[in-house]
Amino acid sequence: MAKLSAGARYKALTRDLMWDPKDVDFKQIYPLVEAEGIRIKDPKRWEDPFRMTFNQYVKIQAEKEHLHHAIRSAFEANHGHARIVDSRWFEGVKAFAVAVQPAEYSAHRLMAYIGRNIPIEAIRFATFNQAVDELRHAQIEIKHYAHMSRYYDGLHAYAKTNENLWFNTVPKSFFDDALTAGPFEALIAISFSFEYVFTNILFLPFAASAAAVGDEHFASVGKSVQSDESRHMALGMAALKMLLEEDDRNVPIVQRWLDKWYWRCYRIFSVISTLVDYYPRVRAISWKKAFEMYVEDQVLNGLFKDLYKYGIRPPRNFEDTIKEKEHYSHATMRILDHYKHANYFRGFRLQPDDYDWLSNEYPNTFERYYAPFFRKMDDHVMAVASPGLPAVCAVCQIPCEFPDPDHPERMWTQYAEYNGKTHMFCSPGCRDIFLGEPEKYIQWWWPAESYLSGEFGPTLPDMFEYFGFTPEEANEHYSSRDYHRWIRYREQLGLDKTFQVV
Repeated sequence: MAKLSAGARYKALTRDLMWDPKDVDFKQIYPLVEAEGIRIKDPKRWEDPFRMTFNQYVKIQAEKEHLHHAIRSAFEANHGHARIVDSRWFEGVKAFAVAVQPAEYSAHRLMAYIGRNIPIEAIRFATFNQAVDELRHAQIEIKHYAHMSRYYDGLHAYAKTNENLWFNTVPKSFFDDALTAGPFEALIAISFSFEYVFTNILFLPFAASAAAVGDEHFASVGKSVQSDESRHMALGMAALKMLLEEDDRNVPIVQRWLDKWYWRCYRIFSVISTLVDYYPRVRAISWKKAFEMYVEDQVLNGLFKDLYKYGIRPPRNFEDTIKEKEHYSHATMRILDHYKHANYFRGFRLQPDDYDWLSNEYPNTFERYYAPFFRKMDDHVMAVASPGLPAVCAVCQIPCEFPDPDHPERMWTQYAEYNGKTHMFCSPGCRDIFLGEPEKYIQWWWPAESYLSGEFGPTLPDMFEYFGFTPEEANEHYSSRDYHRWIRYREQLGLDKTFQVV
């Protein structure tokens, strides 16, 4: 018998993994496969772009695990947390913990949901692999936070904080939105819009920032996670093209999903912009340059030109994301500073070198619109703290405090009437999403309203007990016990401060 080619061997190994039910109606087993209006003519045309078998998958992932944990063990054994250039970096890692790690866990549930409800072998095996990937990502991130909790505030009740903190409603609302969509929409939402379009800007700049400040452990987390994303991105691109090629009637449905999920993904990455521009004392790249590299050049000016032949145009509101790159990280950091007294990751006073770098990277916006705000904290670190609770966007659940990029002196807040009630949005992008599915978003719940109503207890200590941390673990970093403990630890190791604080 002639030796099989790689493609033929893969087909021989994976053939007949699906079956046609004889005793139960197909639509009873897969009730959602036609619910979204997607037409699939020949499911067998769909292929896993990596053509990977399970034993190959396990071998590759085991090698990654061994390498990552070797780096982690060395970092922990050599007091790595004390050797970074400035301990405020770990406040950003805490923000990453609440914003990203729960998202990783939700993504594994989402991949299982997609695989269960799309009866195509290639999709099912690819989503199975990705579900396992996402669990691995969540676990290695939690391992890092467990080590950090030995030295830093805010992490001693991590599971409770993740579940109850108001800040986490942002990633929760995103993944709840995807989990309550149909399986094909969820596939486009995560595998294409999230993974293909935005995953590079999530892990590559942040991993580079971790390496720049000396956090080898978290740099390894970012690299290990990103190494899986090549498969996730390939699944997203393959799924998108197959849907477009199967039937012309799929095109307007897919376009609607791309419009929605491009903006949803963009908004959930708002906190990542601050982790690139603000929390590192040594920056590898600015958010603006990362956005231009990974989103504008590679996706908007590259990929979508190739998709034009299918009748697909760039996502609605994409021009607004390009305009907002000059403001995004600053506006988001301003929001975080407004409410740092109710978050388990702290804000901090900017230092002279911060002002220099930000002014150089954002010469058109930072000094004019944002530096005066941050300088208010030079004399009193709580000078910019908000006395109340913010009005929150009914779609993304981020406070409605973003400036209009065309008129930065004005807020971008939008409004829409539905069923006799006025709803508020942070931007035109979120308002457009709401108007497309208003019944879905009128059900949203923001925990701050329950805090005010006394649902979790009548006093402020009761509210922090519900959060899983104390008021002493919030507020400002350079005046905190975390910073002073870090300084003492370095002194015991005979290390000098790399950066001075004024």
